Amino acid sequence: MSAGGVPVIVLLAAGEGRRFGGIKQLAEISGEPMCRRVARQLLTLGCPLVVVTGAHAEAVEQALDGLVLDIVRHQGWQQGLGSSIARGVQHVRQQYGAATGVLVCLADQPLVEDTHYRRLLVRHGESPGRLLATRHGGISGPPVLFPADCLAELAAWSDVRGARALLERQAARVEHLAVEEHPDVDTCDDLAQVWARLRQQPLP
Repeated sequence: MSAGGVPVIVLLAAGEGRRFGGIKQLAEISGEPMCRRVARQLLTLGCPLVVVTGAHAEAVEQALDGLVLDIVRHQGWQQGLGSSIARGVQHVRQQYGAATGVLVCLADQPLVEDTHYRRLLVRHGESPGRLLATRHGGISGPPVLFPADCLAELAAWSDVRGARALLERQAARVEHLAVEEHPDVDTCDDLAQVWARLRQQPLP
């Protein structure tokens, strides 16, 4: 199978949500589970979408029912974020041999706007050898677009911090695209802030 010369999106939805105190991926955002909302948004970008599930896999996969995407269940989700990235990238390498890179996204970032995802994809098309990271509040992290030459290393990744170490080591070719807001939903307080933000100015 080919990605048609485009990047593949890997959406990480495997976490336990311990700080949240429940199944964070199913937290309601504008009337639908957060993981489904984010997945639907990513599907509008025109790239293949791979969702990595793990903790609460059956419930999360049920929430994604009917969407055209690949689901990869990660049995070793307890090993942390890096191992979930690796599992998703392994699937990309196996099934999408023509992928020009991987855009790693998180299911708990419902405030990332379509325009930012599209900026990442456009910039990737312009400079496909760059690592493109999102900068918010002085910190760089996901969504991150890794070029094709990083995928072999990411497929064996295991760092519990995700791929931050790779960004640090490849700093010379990392490009940062800033956003004003894209807080992760790690706690119930974070979710309340997202609800408040959407009441002020609903996202499309």
